[in-house]
Amino acid sequence: MTKLLGASMMVIVAILGLVFAVGFLVLLKLHLPMGITMALTGGFAVAIVILQYCLGPMVIDMIVKVRWASPEELGYGTGQWLSTACSTFKISEPKIGIIEEAAPNAFTYGHGAYDARVVVTRGLIEMLSPDELRAVVAHELGHIRNRDFVIMTMVQALVLLLWTLYVTSRSSSRNNWYIVIAAYAAYWASYYASLLLSRIREYMADYSSAQITGNPNHLSYALVKIAYGLAKTQTVGGATVPVYAPPQINGPIAPPPPNASPYSYDKATSDRLAAQLEAARYDNAHAIAAKAIPAPPVANDAAKKKAKESPAFSAAQLGAFGVMGVSSMRAAVAWSGADGLANPDTFTTAARWELFNPWGRIGEVFSTHPLTALRIKALQKLNKLFNQPDAFDFSKIKPAKYKAFGRDLALVSMPWVGMLIGIAAAGSAYKNESRFDLSGIFMPLVGFSAGRLIVLLFSYMGEFKPSKVIRLLGEVEVSHVNPIPSALEGTFTGRISPGIAWASDFIIQDDSGFMACLFRRPLEIMKFWFGLTSADRYVGRRVRVYGWYRRLNAPYLEVHHFEVLDTGEKVYSNYFPWAVAGNILLLVIFAAGIVMLHGRPT
Repeated sequence: MTKLLGASMMVIVAILGLVFAVGFLVLLKLHLPMGITMALTGGFAVAIVILQYCLGPMVIDMIVKVRWASPEELGYGTGQWLSTACSTFKISEPKIGIIEEAAPNAFTYGHGAYDARVVVTRGLIEMLSPDELRAVVAHELGHIRNRDFVIMTMVQALVLLLWTLYVTSRSSSRNNWYIVIAAYAAYWASYYASLLLSRIREYMADYSSAQITGNPNHLSYALVKIAYGLAKTQTVGGATVPVYAPPQINGPIAPPPPNASPYSYDKATSDRLAAQLEAARYDNAHAIAAKAIPAPPVANDAAKKKAKESPAFSAAQLGAFGVMGVSSMRAAVAWSGADGLANPDTFTTAARWELFNPWGRIGEVFSTHPLTALRIKALQKLNKLFNQPDAFDFSKIKPAKYKAFGRDLALVSMPWVGMLIGIAAAGSAYKNESRFDLSGIFMPLVGFSAGRLIVLLFSYMGEFKPSKVIRLLGEVEVSHVNPIPSALEGTFTGRISPGIAWASDFIIQDDSGFMACLFRRPLEIMKFWFGLTSADRYVGRRVRVYGWYRRLNAPYLEVHHFEVLDTGEKVYSNYFPWAVAGNILLLVIFAAGIVMLHGRPT
C-alpha cells in the first residue's frame, strides 16, 4: 500500500508539471496581447506553485514512512524542553515524527508555524548526545520560527514567474532581443539568489539553535558528526554491525546460551535491550553517545571485572549517515574520542578539502546549504556571545593547495569548447559558400558530444585500489572530475534517503567510517526500479564496492559495481559503458547528419 500511495503522489506531481507545461504552451499559442499574455502566464505559474505548496506536506506524509511520536521518545525531559523552547520562540509545538531507519536525518515541513512537523530518524537519535540532539531539534525550530520554508515557497514562485516571462518575451517578438536577454539574465540571477537565501536561512537557524541551547558548540559537534560522520563506531567479530530500530519492550529478556559470546543475543533480543537503554539514556543530562548495552549475565567476579573493563557492543555506539536539514553533506566518516565527542584533530583533517580546494566554494554557489566548515566557523563566533570556549581550533588545520584545478577547468569546459569550435566551423562554411548549409546545424552538436566523450573518458580512469573511508576523506587532491578509483569493503548499513521506498543509493560502513555510494544507472527509470524492487535486500550485507571517489558539495563513491561477500553476487551500475556508448552513438548520428545535409541550403 505504501508503494502504491507513493507512486500515486508521484503521478500527481508529474501531472501538475504537465498541466503547467501544456497550459503555458496554450497561452502562448493564443496570440493574446503582450500584456495579457504575461499576466496570464505569470498568474498561472504562481497558481501552480501555490498548489504545490498546499499539496506538499500531504505528499511527504504519504511517501515518507513517518511514525508520529511523543517528544519523550527523543529522550527523558524532551517534552518539557520542547514546550519551553517553543514558548521562547512564540510558536506552536510541532508534531514530532520518527523514521525507524539507521540513516541520521532531520527535517521540517508544513504549511506554516501552526502545523509544522519535525522529523528525525532513529540513526540520528542513536548518534548524537542529548545536548547535540536538542541542538539539532532547536535548529529545526529555528526554521519554523523564521517561517523560512514559507519564504522559500514565495521566492520559488518569483523564480518561476521570471522564467515564464523570459519564454513569453522570446516568443512574442523577434525585435525585442534585448528584452529576451534581460529576462534570461534575470531568471538565472533570481535562481542563484534563491540558493543564497537558502544558505542564509541555514545560518539563521543555526543562530536560533544557539539561542535555545545557550551553547553553539552543541550544534557544532552535531554538524561534525553528521556532515563528516565523526561519531563513534563499534566493530564486532571483524564486522561492523548496522543500527537497528528498537521496538517496544515486551516481557523479560532471557540470557544467551552458556559459554556464548557477549554478542550472541539474537536480533530481537538486542533490539529490546536497545529499547531498554533508550528509556534510561537521559538519566545523566550530559551523557554522551557511547551508551553501552549491558553485557550478558556472568557467573563469577573475575568475569564481572573483565566485562567492566571491556564495554559490550551497543547499537547506540554506532555512527550513521544521512542528509539532514542541518547538513547538506552526503557522506560521513565515523570516528570519535573516548568521550564520544568528535575528535578536534580528526575534524581538522576532514575540513581541509572544504577550506583549501576551490571546488568547495564553487560547489557551495550551487548548493542550498553552506559548507560545514564555514558554518562551524560562524557558530564559533557566536561562542563569544554565550561565553563558551571554541570546540575546534582552525589554526591547526594545515594549509593545502589543489594542484589539478587548471586541469579540471579545462576538462569541464571541453563540451562547450567543442560547441564553439562547431559554431566556428559552421560560420566558416557559410562565409566560404555565401549561404547557410543545413549541415552547419549539426557541427556544434558534434563538437559538444566529442567534448562530453573526452570528459567521460578522463573522469573514469584508473585502477580500483583498496582504501578506507577515513583515508579518502582526508584527500585534498580530488574533485568531481578528478576522482580516486577505490575499493571499499564494509557493510551497507542503509540507504541515503530514509523512508523512501525507491531510494537506490547506499551507505557503506567500514571499520573507519561511513560514505555515500551513489548507484547511477543509464536511465533514471532503471535507477527508480532498482531502488523499488532490489536495493532494500542488500541493506545489512557485507560488500566490497568498487568505484570512483569524488567530491564537490560532498564526498561520495560513484559505484562501478559491488560484490556481496557471502554469496559472491556482483551488481553492476553499467552507467559508464552506456554513457560512453550513448555519446559515440550521438557522434555518429550528428556526423551522418553533416554528411547527408552537406551542400543543401536552407
